[in-house]
Amino acid sequence: MSKDELHAFRRQQIEDYRNSGQSAETWCEGNAMKVSTLRYWLRRIKDADQPEPEQAWATMKLIDKATSADSTPIIIRFNTFEICLHPGFEPVVLAAVIRTLQGI
Repeated sequence: MSKDELHAFRRQQIEDYRNSGQSAETWCEGNAMKVSTLRYWLRRIKDADQPEPEQAWATMKLIDKATSADSTPIIIRFNTFEICLHPGFEPVVLAAVIRTLQGI
């Protein structure tokens, strides 16, 4: 059985279980399936059916260096977070912070 066929088969089993109105234990006894396998596929199908979260882009206001003092920071606002970058900031640290915020 191919991977796609297995997924389709498991989806059908999950649908049958949900429509049965039976407890997981009762349904599994009558359908030769372990309860742990049923629960695994319930989670897996639920996760697969979840839409991908939208990517939120940060806004950034750039200040022309010619018209600003050397100590003027660049401010990046991302959702409820604010990052102030001062001259000489470490790009590697900024990249790590952005990756962390994307994971929230």
